[in-house]
Amino acid sequence: MELRWLESFVIVAEELHFARAADRLHLAPSALSAQVRALESHLGARLIDRGRRTRPALTGAGRLFLDEARLTLAQAARAEAVGRRAGRGELGHAEIAYVASAAFSGVLTDVLTRCAAPDTHLTVQVRELETPAQLEALSCGDIDVGFLRWRPEYPNGVMATCLLTEEVVLALPDGAPLAAYEAVPVAELRHEQFVAPHFDEEYGCRDQILQVAGQGGFNPQCLPPVRDFIAALTLVGGGLAVALVPDSLRRVRIPGVAYRPLADVPLTTRLVGAYRRGETSPAVRGVIRRLRETAAATTAVG
Repeated sequence: MELRWLESFVIVAEELHFARAADRLHLAPSALSAQVRALESHLGARLIDRGRRTRPALTGAGRLFLDEARLTLAQAARAEAVGRRAGRGELGHAEIAYVASAAFSGVLTDVLTRCAAPDTHLTVQVRELETPAQLEALSCGDIDVGFLRWRPEYPNGVMATCLLTEEVVLALPDGAPLAAYEAVPVAELRHEQFVAPHFDEEYGCRDQILQVAGQGGFNPQCLPPVRDFIAALTLVGGGLAVALVPDSLRRVRIPGVAYRPLADVPLTTRLVGAYRRGETSPAVRGVIRRLRETAAATTAVG
């Protein structure tokens, strides 16, 4: 049974006039009549009485069939709309992971807001995951998009878009003498203990500490690495260490922590969105498109 047969029957049932129904469908009356007869033949039932001197009229079978035909056409239209929207990446599901520091940058929430726009019905599941685990999960398909700190290289098949470049600042106890500086000279950090996330999980932390120490002319003293920047800031607030953190971490209001720029070493860090090259899922491509829109907007503002 063809949908065009149903459409022709419904229009004839509404007009009860073959010529007017043919005009609505942009068909010749003979072609329209042939479609209705094909439907009747398929069903084995007469749906329309065609009187020579009276207007066409629905039979009992036609009246019963009309409601079902309308429902079928409406459902077909809905199915077509869903298929088209899914193909445009406006429907579907995606798994997103992020490093803890990305939650404070604003770009993650911007992408999620774009995914939740009124004209889309994308569903996303988000979870915190460390960078190495994100890259592994991307490669094996456990997640679809990752928000992580820049790496010098990525696994085969994974590519990344820079979302945000931000200054690295010094987090220090707010009661420490160094807090009196508007910008802290790195040489003043020679007696401080540094704390940072796992060096193999937050690429660049160790190199940044070594760069600061080299500029200041001292060997850095480092506490055992911690899980993430939030744990590092907790130690800073307790007066046990200082930390080099992305500027967006200023939004984290941990008691006892102050933030100051470095006076003589310009350091930056990049947050990237990572995803599989050649992604085939329309829903995931939709998230990636919104990620790129966020990257373009951030660059334009910068």
